Amino acid sequence: MKVLLAIELYQYERYISAAMYCEIQGIKNGYLYYNQSTSNPVKAFGQCILAAIQVIVKSYNNRSLILAFPEAYLSILHPQIKSEIYRVLDKFESFEFTNDRYLEVLSIVNQMGEIDSIDQCILHGYSSTEVEMRRNQLNEEKLRKKKRDRPQDYNGVLMPLSGVVIDFETNSTHVKYARIFEVGAIKFKNGVIIDRFQSFTNPGIKIPKAIRELTGIRQIDIDTAPTTYTVMKKLINFIGDTKVLVGHNLYSYDYELLRLFSQRFRMPSWNGQLLCTMKFARKSQIIVKDYKLETLCRLFNITSGSAHRALNDCESTFELLKALYNHTLLGKQDPIA
Repeated sequence: MKVLLAIELYQYERYISAAMYCEIQGIKNGYLYYNQSTSNPVKAFGQCILAAIQVIVKSYNNRSLILAFPEAYLSILHPQIKSEIYRVLDKFESFEFTNDRYLEVLSIVNQMGEIDSIDQCILHGYSSTEVEMRRNQLNEEKLRKKKRDRPQDYNGVLMPLSGVVIDFETNSTHVKYARIFEVGAIKFKNGVIIDRFQSFTNPGIKIPKAIRELTGIRQIDIDTAPTTYTVMKKLINFIGDTKVLVGHNLYSYDYELLRLFSQRFRMPSWNGQLLCTMKFARKSQIIVKDYKLETLCRLFNITSGSAHRALNDCESTFELLKALYNHTLLGKQDPIA
């Protein structure tokens, strides 16, 4: 017999919360909300796991525990919290990790907990029936808000006269779990770069080895950098009243990061039009093995500094933007990689 536990962590400004789904096979299932209040995100995630498994192990230590989140999440925890988690896990008959995720429904549970103003450090339960009822209501509200708030695409035939290109270097390809290490932006007008912005940020975590090797960003660069709040405030000021925001994979990543962190820090939301060079290249029907920035730059003979560094990637994206408009307007034969 098994026990399934799925956990997702959420952050708004400095406030941390967690939503969980627990299923005791053959007996019951339900959802939990845990308000950690202000805390370090990494520490909060460890404490949320501990709070849940300590309750479960009291009655179901004779069962196998299935943890529905990647085991790699535990690698970022403080060694003391990590050891305590494994100490409790060892009390179960067995335990294992699965990549099955419950992102959509747990997001609903987290919204419910916030709306209901659950007290700090209290595990609050919700039945499956209650979650399903409120899920439909919240999804309808979310859809209406998304349609109302979503920026429009820039669909001009000519390249925009002015705009800002943005790029973030982070620890994760998933926006929700991303912590920003570096921010880059360039401001252009009439096809020429007129201003640049670059800054490291200190998100309060260690840089994973893979990110260090990919970007060349050192831990000392991060440790001595301003907080993410400070850097995001400067970026918002740099963007200002710009009407067009440009980026590569802009819709699903860079813009979403800008929107998410603006919400977390209660900064003014940006309003304007989005222009994604990845989407533009796809619409241009360019024959290429993939639509990564480095692949498209190589195709158009665009050279720049180090890849996977925020400011360099901004400059590469800007040059790619100009090349795509030239390619489209001049009617050149589709380049083939």
